[in-house]
Amino acid sequence: MKEIAARVGVSKTTVHRALTGSGRVSPKTRARILAIAAELDYTPNTLARSLRRQRTGTLGVVTNGVSNSFYATLLAAIEEAAGSQGYNLLLCCSGGNAELETEHLGLLREKRVDGLLVAPSSSSANAAQFERLRRGGFPFVFLDRFVPSVSADAVMTDHRLAGQLIGDHLIAAGRRRIGLIVPLDESFMSTSIRERIEGVCDIAKQFGADVVRIGRERYWEPLEDYGFLCVSEFLDSGGTVDALVGMNDHVAIGALFACRTRGVRVPEDIAVTGYDDLDVSSFVTPRLTTIRQPTRQIAWEAVKLLMSRIGGGRADEAVTVRLRPILMERESTPAVRRPVQLLPPEDA
Repeated sequence: MKEIAARVGVSKTTVHRALTGSGRVSPKTRARILAIAAELDYTPNTLARSLRRQRTGTLGVVTNGVSNSFYATLLAAIEEAAGSQGYNLLLCCSGGNAELETEHLGLLREKRVDGLLVAPSSSSANAAQFERLRRGGFPFVFLDRFVPSVSADAVMTDHRLAGQLIGDHLIAAGRRRIGLIVPLDESFMSTSIRERIEGVCDIAKQFGADVVRIGRERYWEPLEDYGFLCVSEFLDSGGTVDALVGMNDHVAIGALFACRTRGVRVPEDIAVTGYDDLDVSSFVTPRLTTIRQPTRQIAWEAVKLLMSRIGGGRADEAVTVRLRPILMERESTPAVRRPVQLLPPEDA
């Protein structure tokens, strides 16, 4: 900056204003400063600047991964929302591994991120670490899922309502034995999956339908393989259902393929539903009935909450934002001609 100031014949303060866009600098002087900065390949010392401001202008994001298209879409929306506030992102993927998630949380703290957006790997694995963050006043927001024992801000789809919408649709289509393709060991379930199961079971119980769980102890990727193998084993062992509910679209697409390879007609013999409304869900055969999550809204609401914590403008209790899902009815389930009354909300 001293060299730029000398060559232009201005003070270092003027150079700083021109490079940061702060304060008054004439257009001619600003253009000259920027031209010389480019000639010298000048890069601002963001570390020194962050030490002065006590901010780094970065947010940490921890998700299971980006192979699931939902998280890839969510991440793009988070980047857009954070960018609108002048923030950059540092991304870490845990792959559902609690130990790796612990390492990532520590690494992002070492990088001095100003706040965290986290889709926790499970509902309990790192509860103690999240509780320490909360007690230490470090800003973070749970995304899509949460840790029940930690009182922290969270933004997600209303997953229980989504499960109710799926159950409502299947019951209205005349289905009375519903198979849920989920991990059998609940310790591997996120709160989002648990709430979807609860929602389907709400409606099944109300109308006397049976619910069975189909799966292995834990899930694995590719999720299409998980759906295919779990449903194949179930059908080959003589299991019977008239509807299958995948925990997401990837799993449901695997279930569709398992039905096709075994001569099971969809939706005539078995209806199939997914979750997330991925782009590919409109191009499989038959097209997949699924739940559309308000992904972009989740991202913007989460960033807004985090900004309010980082700015110190909020010291109130934790906030949970639940956004309404939409059922996308397609050809993998029978057309429904009559509505079924949903259970009233718990707080009604």
